Amino acid sequence: MQSSIFSTHFLSNFLSSYTKSAAQSMPPANQIPVPPQQQDPLAQLRDIHVPTEVNIWPLDWGWWVAIAVVLLALFCLYKAITAHIRHNKARKQALALLESISAQQSNWPVALNSILKRTAMSYYPTQQVAGLYGKQWQAFLTSALKSSDSKLESDLGLLVSNVYQATPNPSDFETCKGAVKNWLSKAKLPKNKGAYGDVNDGGLNDGSPHDKQAKEPHHA
Repeated sequence: MQSSIFSTHFLSNFLSSYTKSAAQSMPPANQIPVPPQQQDPLAQLRDIHVPTEVNIWPLDWGWWVAIAVVLLALFCLYKAITAHIRHNKARKQALALLESISAQQSNWPVALNSILKRTAMSYYPTQQVAGLYGKQWQAFLTSALKSSDSKLESDLGLLVSNVYQATPNPSDFETCKGAVKNWLSKAKLPKNKGAYGDVNDGGLNDGSPHDKQAKEPHHA
């Protein structure tokens, strides 16, 4: 009986000692190595890096060429537009002045002819135009047309003939006025005179109708 109790006590002490030694020999839980397949895959990723700011300067030479071409094209377009406006200034002023002339004016043939003469002097050399009258003036107006127009040429002849009549025919007014308007629209007006004069410079917008008639030569 005593030997049995002794054996049980001995076995209990042995198991207790073995358990303590085994517990002391085991590493802590946080130090137990984790198998590779159980590691967190996100831990291997690098932090997010913000890309460096892209600087557009200096530009590549191709961009400079493109910018230069665009600027040159814009400059040429600006020059073309301003030249066109300047070239048509006298023509537009003449067309606007034409609307102020009516058949009630006793000297309407001279007034209409003055618009043609002053406009022609704005584009052609003054010495070439100023001394023309009668058939020579009519021939000049005809030669200045871009293309042959027998109806317009006839109407211009009617205007020139009315200039020399003491009492112009009122029924010819609309035809003559239309001839002036058509000539202003269809005449080939050169661009190489050097300086483009205004219709105003001819005195058509200043003074009374009697002053206008006095300024216009009797043979115009």
